[in-house]
Amino acid sequence: MTIVFLSFTILTGILHCMFFKLESLDFMKTKTLRKFGLSEKQGEVVRIWAFNQGFYNLFLALGLFFAIYLFQSGGSQPANVESGIMIARVILLSIIGAGAVLFASAPQKYPAALIQAVPALIAFASSFGSNLGI
Repeated sequence: MTIVFLSFTILTGILHCMFFKLESLDFMKTKTLRKFGLSEKQGEVVRIWAFNQGFYNLFLALGLFFAIYLFQSGGSQPANVESGIMIARVILLSIIGAGAVLFASAPQKYPAALIQAVPALIAFASSFGSNLGI
């Protein structure tokens, strides 16, 4: 289970870095606006929201990467391993929750909700594996 936990936690972190790029750096590009179903005028209205949302996603990713660092560097210090797993679980649950909210509020956006939530759900479920070192 360790490889599943690490792989899907890393994947979730990478996806959230990509969301940061999409929402904070590339938001006003025509292709990005199209992905969100927005005109340029509509994009201008929500640009600051998207910029902030992108940074929120970046901070989630950084938290996951820190959790992985603690988990991997714990070695003979079980407290670090446990802390890494617990930090990852809290962040992963937040991501799963956000995916569920997206699906509940806009069912037509289910592909985006699945991309957001499924890797986090797999990482979360695998964090309870018996061979994670705790």
